[in-house]
Amino acid sequence: MRKLIMVLIFAILTLAPVPVVAQNQVQLSSVSVDIWPEYDQPSVLTIYRITLAPGTVLPASLALRIPSDGQINAVAVVDPTNGLINSPYDSTTQGKWTTVNITTNTLQVQIEYYKPLSKTGSARHIVFEWPGDYAVDRLDVNFLRPFGADNVSLSLEPVSTSPGQDGLTNYLIQTTKLAQNQLFSVTIDYTRQTNDLSISSQPVQAASTPGADTPGRISMTGIIPWVLAGIGVLLIAVGVAWFVSWQRKGHDSSKGKKNVTHRDQNVEEVTYCPQCGKRAQPEDVFCRTCGTRLKR
Repeated sequence: MRKLIMVLIFAILTLAPVPVVAQNQVQLSSVSVDIWPEYDQPSVLTIYRITLAPGTVLPASLALRIPSDGQINAVAVVDPTNGLINSPYDSTTQGKWTTVNITTNTLQVQIEYYKPLSKTGSARHIVFEWPGDYAVDRLDVNFLRPFGADNVSLSLEPVSTSPGQDGLTNYLIQTTKLAQNQLFSVTIDYTRQTNDLSISSQPVQAASTPGADTPGRISMTGIIPWVLAGIGVLLIAVGVAWFVSWQRKGHDSSKGKKNVTHRDQNVEEVTYCPQCGKRAQPEDVFCRTCGTRLKR
């Protein structure tokens, strides 16, 4: 009887529901946020570069919140072989936030959106908030000072300032060990006497110095012999035509013009990364090598 009771107790314990601990809870190793106001649009370009913690089980589902007045420009994942690849996503808006849902097969995700810029005369005001959707080991906020901006004031002291995109000054704010649901915010103020975009104020620079082996470059040394040969053939043809005409004693002494058919060439717009000079494909939004947003 005692053995029967022990067997029944073991069976009950085996069949009883046990609370399941989330084994695959997503944690972020790092989040780098680029804040570029008045860069290529009269608004605030914001770019999230997110790296999941090592050991995250893939594919992983992410639900990241951005401001509801933000206009999503691109969502991508970083493929180890092909670089940045546009990724499908869906979004839902509730209150002040829009939730972007992504399923990723890699540890790196990039989101880009534009947010309206608050202006009062020459004064500019920006508020960035990280709502704490996930725990983050390190969060970097990079503010790119617009061309011609003065009186820059940040609510948190930057750890460094350095040349950033297109030579503009970058202010780095850094924090570590943010828990899930822990809010982090930065307020940025500056003045600017112009509405010109920073990108339009930068000089155009070649991605690399053309050389003899540059694709599409033609060497005059190789062309000159062919040009001379062509001129010789043309002179011979004109001489023969004149001689034939003179032999036939034609009354029309004018020389016929040789119709030259010019083959149309399809001109393909070529885009190079402004950061590393890598040539991009026509459909690329980001550089496949360094992840920099491409200029069009």
